[in-house]
Amino acid sequence: MMPHANRSSGRLSTSLASLLTDLSAVVGATNVLTKSSQQQSYTQGAIASITDAVAAVVIPDSLVALWRVINLCAAVDVIIIAQAANTGLTGGSTPYGEYDRAVVVISMQRLGGVHLLNDAAELVALPAASLQQLECKLAPLGREPHSVLGSSCVGASVIGGICNSSGGMLVQRGPAYTEMSLFAKRNAMGEFELINHLGIDLGAAPEEMLGNLQAGTFNKNPDSANSKSCTNHHYQHKVRDCEADTPARFNNDPNGLYEASGSAGKVIVFAVRVATFAKPTQEQTFYISTNDADTLTTLRQQWLKSELNLPILAEYMHQDYNDITMRYGRDTCLSMRKLPASKIGALYRLQAKIGYYLDKWRLPQTLPDRMLQIASTFMPPSLPNSLAEQACSYRYHLIIKVADGNNTDDDNRNGNNSGSHGHIAAAQAFLQSHMQQHQGVVHLCTAAESQALLVFRSAATAAMFRYHNLNHTRFGELLSTDIALPRNAVDWNEVLPINLQKQVSKTFYLGHFFCHVMHQDYLLHPEVDAKKFKNELLAFYDRRRIEYPAEHNVVMSIPQNLHYILFIKN
Repeated sequence: MMPHANRSSGRLSTSLASLLTDLSAVVGATNVLTKSSQQQSYTQGAIASITDAVAAVVIPDSLVALWRVINLCAAVDVIIIAQAANTGLTGGSTPYGEYDRAVVVISMQRLGGVHLLNDAAELVALPAASLQQLECKLAPLGREPHSVLGSSCVGASVIGGICNSSGGMLVQRGPAYTEMSLFAKRNAMGEFELINHLGIDLGAAPEEMLGNLQAGTFNKNPDSANSKSCTNHHYQHKVRDCEADTPARFNNDPNGLYEASGSAGKVIVFAVRVATFAKPTQEQTFYISTNDADTLTTLRQQWLKSELNLPILAEYMHQDYNDITMRYGRDTCLSMRKLPASKIGALYRLQAKIGYYLDKWRLPQTLPDRMLQIASTFMPPSLPNSLAEQACSYRYHLIIKVADGNNTDDDNRNGNNSGSHGHIAAAQAFLQSHMQQHQGVVHLCTAAESQALLVFRSAATAAMFRYHNLNHTRFGELLSTDIALPRNAVDWNEVLPINLQKQVSKTFYLGHFFCHVMHQDYLLHPEVDAKKFKNELLAFYDRRRIEYPAEHNVVMSIPQNLHYILFIKN
C-alpha cells in the first residue's frame, strides 16, 4: 500500500521508499504504519485529518529508537509531527491542511515513564507520561502534579502541556512551565542536536544519555540550587494584578517561552523536569450561581485584591453549557468517574477504527454518538439532584475550590505566607457576605458534589461536540476559540456585534475565570462562511486587546458531520 503522500503521483520517491525501509529497521515493520486503516487512530482525533501527506506513522518503543527515527526523518527533510496519546479535543497533534512535503507522525505512546527526584519534590517525565500517571504515583507520597484536570485534553501528557503552555484549571500555578528539559533541535545543517538542560548528568553521547534516562540510571538527588526553574514562581503575583491591561497568560507570552516550554512542535522533547506540589489536607468547593454578571465581576476583583489566599481553581460555566452537558454528557461523566486512565487511549483508537469503517462502508458518521446518546438515557444524571436544580436555574455559574493545610513549599510558591490554616473559613465568610449583597446563591459542596462538579466541567466540551454532531442539520460549522482577556477587562460576558450575532445560531462559554482565560464556541448558521466569520471575530477580539490562542495553540473551525468523542477522561 502506498503512503498517502504519494497517491497523487502514483509512485514512491526513492528517498521516501528508502526512509520507510530504514524506519522499519529501527522500530520493526509492524511499527511503521502506511495503510489508512492502520493510521486512522493516529492521524485523526476529535478533528478529522484533512490531508493526504502522511507517509507513515512510526511507533518507537525506546528513547534511543526515537532519536534514530528523527535523525532518519531529518536526513530526507520530511515533516515530523510528534504525538503523545492523541486524546486532545483540539487536533493539535494530528495533521491538518496542506503540506509541501511528506509527513511522518511519530507516536510516543510507548515512551511513558516517570522518575522521582529529591524525595518526590521534583520529577522527570518522559514523552508519554500522563497527568493521571503522575497523580497515581504521587498521591501515596502526599504530592500532586502541576495540573490535575483540563478542559480540552483527555489523558493529557505532561510534555504536551509544557510544549503548549497549557494553563489548566489551577489558579495558583499558572501555565505549565520548566526551564529544565532534554530536547533535540535542528542545527543550521538540518541535523538534530541533543541538548541536556535537565541539570542531571546522563553521560556524553546521545544514545548513552537516552539509555540512561529511560533506565533511570542517574542520580535521583540532583542539585536543585541553580538559576533554572522547573515551575512558574511568578504567576500568582501576576494573576492578582486585576488592574493590568494585559492578559495573565497566553501561548505567545514571551515570559513563558523557554526551550521546551511553549515550543509547540518546534523541537522534539525527550524529557522535562518539573516540580511537584504538596497535597492540601482539607479542601472545600463552593458553587456560586447568579443571573447578574456583575456579581461575578466584582467577586473576582475583590478576591484578587484582598488578603484571601488564591483559590485552587475558579471555573466559570454559562447556563447554556450546563444544559447541554446535562443532556449530552451523561456517558462522558460516567466514564470519567468509572474508567481507569489506562483505558482512554485504547478507547480513542477503537473510536478511530469505527470511524474508518463507517466511512468505508458509507454509514453515517454520527451512528456511534447516536447509539451512546440513546444508551445514556439509562445512565445516572450528569449532576446529582442537589446541584442540578441550581445549575439549571441561573445563567452564570462559578466553581471555586479552596484549601487548608498546604505545606511550606506550596505556601512559598503561591505567595501565600499567611499560614496554612483558616483559608476555607475566610473564603466561606467572604463568599457568603458577597452573595448576601448581590443576587444569587452559594452552595457548600460535599466531597461527592465537588467531584461531580469537576467531572461535569471537564465533560462539557465533549458534550458540546456531540450536541453539534447530532444536530448538524440545524447548524453550519462550529468555531471554537480559547482567548485571554486583559486582567482588567469587565466584558467577559461577551456581547457580539450585530453583524456577528446574525451569523451565529448558538454560543457556549466557559473558562478559567480568575485567570480570565475563556473557551468560547460558536455554532454558525448553515449558510455562513466560517472563514469570513472567523476573520471578523478575530478582528473583534483585537479591538478588545484579547490575546489568542490562550493555551491550546489552535483556533478550530470544525465542519459538519464529524464524529467526535466516545469517552472522555481528563
